[in-house]
Amino acid sequence: MSDTLGNKVSPIATSGGNGGQSNRIVNAAAVAERLPVGVLVCTVSTGNVIEAVFINNFAREVFGLTANAQIPCALDSVWSASDNHVLAGQIMEVYRSGREASFEWSIRTGVIERFLSSHLLPLEDHEGRVYQVICTIEDQTAEKLAERNLLHHAFHDALTGQPNRVLFRNKLEEAVTECQRAGQGAGVAVLIINIDRFQQINESFGHSAGDRFLISMASTLRRCIRSSDTLARLSGDEFAILVSRFNDLEEVEMISRRIHEAMSLPYDLDGNEVFTSVSVGVATTISSSTHPEDLIRDADFAMHRAKTAGKARTEIYQRDSHQRARSQFHLETELRRAVERNELDLHYQPIIDLGSGELHGFEALTRWIHKDRGFVSPVEFIPLAEETGVIVSLGRWAVDAACAQVKAWLEEVGPEKTVPVNVNVSGIQFARDDIASMVEDALRKHDLPGHLIRVELTESAIMANPTRISEMLSRIRKLGVKVALDDFGTGYSSLNYLHQFPIDIIKIDRSFINQLEEGNAPFKILEMIGMLATNLGHEVVAEGLEDMAHINMLRDLKFHFGQGYYWSKPVAGGEASDMVRGNLPWSE
Repeated sequence: MSDTLGNKVSPIATSGGNGGQSNRIVNAAAVAERLPVGVLVCTVSTGNVIEAVFINNFAREVFGLTANAQIPCALDSVWSASDNHVLAGQIMEVYRSGREASFEWSIRTGVIERFLSSHLLPLEDHEGRVYQVICTIEDQTAEKLAERNLLHHAFHDALTGQPNRVLFRNKLEEAVTECQRAGQGAGVAVLIINIDRFQQINESFGHSAGDRFLISMASTLRRCIRSSDTLARLSGDEFAILVSRFNDLEEVEMISRRIHEAMSLPYDLDGNEVFTSVSVGVATTISSSTHPEDLIRDADFAMHRAKTAGKARTEIYQRDSHQRARSQFHLETELRRAVERNELDLHYQPIIDLGSGELHGFEALTRWIHKDRGFVSPVEFIPLAEETGVIVSLGRWAVDAACAQVKAWLEEVGPEKTVPVNVNVSGIQFARDDIASMVEDALRKHDLPGHLIRVELTESAIMANPTRISEMLSRIRKLGVKVALDDFGTGYSSLNYLHQFPIDIIKIDRSFINQLEEGNAPFKILEMIGMLATNLGHEVVAEGLEDMAHINMLRDLKFHFGQGYYWSKPVAGGEASDMVRGNLPWSE
């Protein structure tokens, strides 16, 4: 008996003794033909040959069978034996065990691979023996391809198609594990590559052109590495290369050299020749760590060192440099906290009248006594404060603290004995802060006259932004605050600044004093500066004075004020207050 589609109905479909039962079976076969899943009914012959006794239309389409295919037939004649071994094995197992089974498998018809899911159900006779196995077949190709596509996007950069950070880290972890298994002599390297001045490309040609540049950049980098290496895009203008195995660091350096050579060639960007360069940081399991995240971190650190060193270069990670950088990072955090918690102090170095030996004023100097490290030199923390922007809050604190101290002197000894205090203001603070308003607020807060506070700045601060500095200094002088030019004579334009900027005081750098001898070049330069300052009406202070011979020379040159260890090192507020009261240790 055959169904309406030409398939010979299976024995289970033809059992029964009356026409009504037979009609119901034929109807069941017709239903099976309409199901949106494949149905395959198989039996096993005495020779352990699996025969297909029923195949519905959906299964025919999956297997690529024509409508006139003969049924029943051996299963391996339905499609190639190389494709059906999974299904055949599962059918034989269910036939023998009598237990249901579910599994996933795939077949290839032509160039198309189809992903399938099947459930096998054994049919037993009245004696409990399995005589047929029903196999349902669901086509999950669309779902599998969608899953693959989703996984691809989860692990690859959408713009360049290269692996992203997640996949790069996974591959790095595998490479490190394999390297450790291989033992000594082999290494893994990570290169972090950042495009120099990429922002200028975006700003000049637009972001879409920038995207095309990144795609081209990825292709260029791909050509510079070995087939066994991995290229990834970590972020906007940052790529990474995994050298999964090397025996000599020269192999890694060769890749770096190829990258820099490739970058020397121009890119054609919408008809425009674009030249760029890259900064490369390298970390290896030999000099860094075997932990994937540490390797990426250390390579990134080396890349930033390459940036700092001038770009267009490669830096290989050195543990000592990183330790110093980490120490600086912790120091920065602690400096921020110290400023917030008022844990810094001002020390005061006296400025002396060379003629009378009397106290003329002080220079306020910030001191930091760290709870664990002890004294931290200003040479260490002031540049750090400037680099990180902490200098703004630090400078504001110093001006406020100096005003508070001067106010205390004013209330204790009166205006006749109170002397002014010079406060150093960084060029970074001038660039980022409204110094004039800040000084004005501090004077108002402490009810101080402007002449008791003086602002010191260096030539380098002026050079950074001369127009803004000039305007700011003019506003400061209107408050009655005098302006001192520190480290005078160390730059190229100091003399020019004396008439261009509103300056009241010049402080001669200690480098002149250290070399001072009667009649030598520094002596003649100071002689000229003294005469120039007198003619311009500037006050002159010589810094770094430590012996009487230099003091006598400066007196002969008509210098009026000095500062240095000959009289006193910078002292705490209490000792400075004693000096203001008239207790001058150098007069004893």
